[in-house]
Order: sequence, then C-alpha cells, then structure tokens
Amino acid sequence: MTILAELAALYDRMPDLPRPGYSREAIGGEIVLRQDGTVVEINVLAAPDEKGKLRPRSISVPAAIKRASGIQPNLFWDKSAYVLGVIAAMGDDGKPLLDDLGHGVAGQGKRTATEHAAFVSVHTDLLVDVAMPSLIAFRTFLERWSWQDFAEYGYSPKLLDQNLVFRIQGDTQFLHDLPEVAALLAVQAEGGEICLVSGEIAPVARLHPSIKGVMGAQSSGASLVSFNDLAYESHGKKQGDNAPVSAQVAFAYGTALNALLARGSGQTLRVGDATVVFWVEAATPDQAVATSWLFAEALSPSPPEDADTAQNKVSAELVAIARGRWQDAPDYDPETRVFVLGLAPNAARLSVRFWHPGRLQDFAERIATFWDDLAIEPSPWLGLDGVSRPPAAWRLLYDIAALGDAKNIPPLLGGALMRSILTGANYPRMLLSSVIGRLRVEGTPTDRFSDGRRAAIIRAVLTRNTTQEVPMALDETSEDPAYVLGRLFGAFTYAERSYADRGATIRDKYMGGASATPARIFPMLMKGYEHNRAGLAKAGGQKVGAGIKADKAIAAILAKLPGDGVLPSALPLEDQGRFFIGFYHQLSAFYQKAEDSIFDDTLDGEIE
Repeated sequence: MTILAELAALYDRMPDLPRPGYSREAIGGEIVLRQDGTVVEINVLAAPDEKGKLRPRSISVPAAIKRASGIQPNLFWDKSAYVLGVIAAMGDDGKPLLDDLGHGVAGQGKRTATEHAAFVSVHTDLLVDVAMPSLIAFRTFLERWSWQDFAEYGYSPKLLDQNLVFRIQGDTQFLHDLPEVAALLAVQAEGGEICLVSGEIAPVARLHPSIKGVMGAQSSGASLVSFNDLAYESHGKKQGDNAPVSAQVAFAYGTALNALLARGSGQTLRVGDATVVFWVEAATPDQAVATSWLFAEALSPSPPEDADTAQNKVSAELVAIARGRWQDAPDYDPETRVFVLGLAPNAARLSVRFWHPGRLQDFAERIATFWDDLAIEPSPWLGLDGVSRPPAAWRLLYDIAALGDAKNIPPLLGGALMRSILTGANYPRMLLSSVIGRLRVEGTPTDRFSDGRRAAIIRAVLTRNTTQEVPMALDETSEDPAYVLGRLFGAFTYAERSYADRGATIRDKYMGGASATPARIFPMLMKGYEHNRAGLAKAGGQKVGAGIKADKAIAAILAKLPGDGVLPSALPLEDQGRFFIGFYHQLSAFYQKAEDSIFDDTLDGEIE
C-alpha cells in the first residue's frame, strides 16, 4: 500500500494531470454538431510526431471504462464502433479492405451494431431530462445517426477505429468539457469502507485502473492491483472489496503512474524485462525538476551528441551530493526524497520487480559506488574528448545477451541488477556467470569495446561480492594464479595475432578451456606459442619487434606463476573472471603505442 500512497500523493503535486473522474486518452478525431443534431464535419485530430508518423492527440476525457470482453461504452467519447457504429471493414483473409485509392472501407463487425446501440442507450437514458441545447443536440444526433452515413458523406477513413469526441459548432470546448456535463457526471456517493491507503471512509474502487506503457504488457493496459480469480478472494468479497481502496485514491495513483509511464515523460527507462519509473518529492518545483533530471541522467545518460556536457555536470554534481558537499550542488536539497519503482508484465497484471524509496544523498552514494566498481583501464566508455564517462545500467545487460538482443537477457536479471545498484547489495551472481558464459561461446568479438565492458562488469561483481582486491589497471606485481594465467593467455593471443591472421584463433578455440581448466590447456598453448615465436623471429620487419615484446612479457609473466610449475586443474567462476581481467589488461597493454596498432585488426570500430 506504500506504493499506492506515494503515487496518490504524487498526483496531488502534479497540477497538469486530469481532474478526478477523467483520464488522458488518445483521441483521433472530433465530431462537430449543429444545434439541430446534424453533423457539420468530422475532423482528424491526429498530428505527426518527430518521425512524421500520425499520432492521436492526448486529451482529458471522462475516465475510461475498464472493459475486457463485455460491451461497455464510455461517456461522451469512445472508438468509432461505439460512437458511429463503423469500423474498418475486414476481408475474408483477415486484412483490411481498401478502395481504389488504397483507403480503408467503412463496415461493421459482429459486435459493432450492438456496441453502437449500447452507446446510444446509455446516453439517451443519461440525457432524458436535460434542457441544455448542446446536450439536446447530442441526444438528437444519437437518435438520427445511421452507420451508412459515414461512407455516404465521405468522411476520412483515417477516423475508423479511432477514439472520437464531440463538439458543438461555434464552441471552443469539447462537449465533455462543458460545466453542465461535468455536473451531470458528478456522482454523489455516501457510505463506503475505510480506505487502506488514506484511512478515510469512502466508496471503494471495484476495479483498479489500467496501467499503460509497461514494456511487454498489454497495449490496452494491465492492472497493478486486481482480484479476478476466486483464489484471490476471501470471505465472499468480490474484486476490489478484498483490499478496500477508495475510488479517489485508485484514480489518483493510476493517473500519476500512467503520467510517469507516458511517452516523453523523461521519468522511465527499461532495464532488462523491467520498466523503471522514478519520481521525486522536493521542497520546491525547481528542486524537483533538477533532481529528476539528475537521476534520469545518472541512470540513463543523454544521447552521444549531448553526453559530454550533460555527463560532466552529472558526474560532478552526483559525486558532490554523495560526499555531502551541498555547496557544490546548490540546486539540490539534502531532504529531497526519491522513489524508484520497477514493473514487469505478468499476463493481464503487473509484477513489482522492486520498490526503493530513499534520500537523494543515499542514492547518489550508491550510484557513485556503482561507477567506481566499474572503473577499469583502458576504459571502454571514452567520449570523443577522451574522457571516460560512466555507462547506463541497462547498457550492461546487452553485453551478456546473445547477439546483443534484449530478448535474450535472462529474466529477472534487470531487476536484480537495479536492486544491487540502488541498495548497495551484492550484485547478482547470475551477472558474473552470464558474462563468463558469453566469453566462452563468442570467441573474438566484433565490437571494439566489448572486452572492456565485460571486464568492467566482472571487476564490479568481484570488487563488491568478494573480499579480494581486483586490479583496475594492469598489475605486473600480482601473483594471483588466475590473473597471471589470464595475462599469459593475452600474451599468447598477441603473439599469434602478430604472426598471422588465422580464421580460428586460440581465443576462439581455447578461451573457455584455458580459463576453466588451465592445467589441461596451457601446455598446448605453450607449444603453439613456440611456433609463433619462431615465425616472428624469421619474419623480419615489425614482426620481429612484436616477437621480442611478446617474449619479454611472457618471461616476466611466467616468473609470477607458482614456483613448482603446477598449474591449477580447475578454476572456479570467480577465478575465471580474474582470468579474463588479466587477459584484457595484458592484451590491451600491447597496443598502447600507436605504431603497434597495426596488429590490432580486431579492434576497429567506433565509439558507441
């Protein structure tokens, strides 16, 4: 109930949201009526978005009826099937019928006539005693309209299946916005039960609002709170009566959450299968705006063209807040509260992946720590100006997904990662196993910075989840067997790459085996290196220099292995991670000088 209470409180702080009893809906057209109830015109209200695609206009209308399969009309607006009794006609093949100009054809489906009749019936009953001319005109229209009129008068096929509203000719307001209509819709209710959120006695919401905008959920919306099965009901109570929440609170939390999830709100992002929304409670509106911007930039940085300026400011201000240096971040207030909610689809309902309310400073400390955990050299997150900037949390998950496809990100991992970042808890071990798994099967990457990002993820998990120190940059003094063996594998890779461009490299064939069972694989790798070493010595030119560099490095690395020369028969998962960090550090070190980059033919690409 805490989530509902905070969302309901947010509604009271958002003055631009629809008033109680109303909701914002996508409206595609308006029907303009004369005072005698005849139609003047039916206009398309859709407008092109930034990509040129026509999108309906978001308009506040009387709250949408929650319907599944039944026929229930909305008041003073609805889709064309209800309002006009027409839909886009479909052929026997299930595809829309088109006229000679390629436009949709108006028709009726199996339920269209019944839907329109229901719309007419509910409004004629509601308007039976009205004396206002505008409402009389609307009632007259409903009594006279025939669905064939749509095609006869040549109204735009773009209106078919769109939500439509009404306006009287000469009025600037829509019919549903007139004060007389608002009074007509007002419900005077008495009694009720104690609301579990507000503590007040009020009418209970039987059905809770549909929440739209959660990735993977039904486009028509899904329920955050619902009781639609006998297994969830008790003591003979039906639906919302099982956990009484007043209709006012249900409207408030649903309206606020839908506003957060709306396109372009700037307060939502996707992390794995979770859709994350966040909001703030600050002393002033300016502080609320500033904190929302800071949090959005920290979790999901600006596009590349804006990243340099935005991320420099974010990094400086967030670190200042984390350290309590409020004089360096004057736009923020220590008492500002931040709320983070993670939602995931679950059939017709929503699952709460995580819920983390807290102070801005606490979140700043944890996000700064997350950035520190990911620090590695060379950095895979260099900007065009050569400055390393922290990544978005969601971006990390693409490096563990097969083919870099979001559909292949393990379920629940996004929520678990965000929970670790926002609470400071250990990172999920699945994050480490997933990275190692991708490294074992993918071989040589085509992405220039893939190795660096994965090494950073591994270092973050090991730094937080274990007590052992994990090097940020190449540590030539380390005697950790796994790290040293990783360095050795990196040196072997460099020698092979310098000698010849092979289709299947030792990395492709042996990375998984070398990191998991080094005692079995490294003797073979040593024989292969001796062959490459001899080839480099005979090749002449720059290859001789590469051979000398590799030979010196390998000799120094071998000196760090245990004196008895016995290699580990197997390495656990955490040591496999250290192995790869050592590999990344050592291989990167060979390409520090520009003149050596000609050997690095697998590292071509652009900064993302």
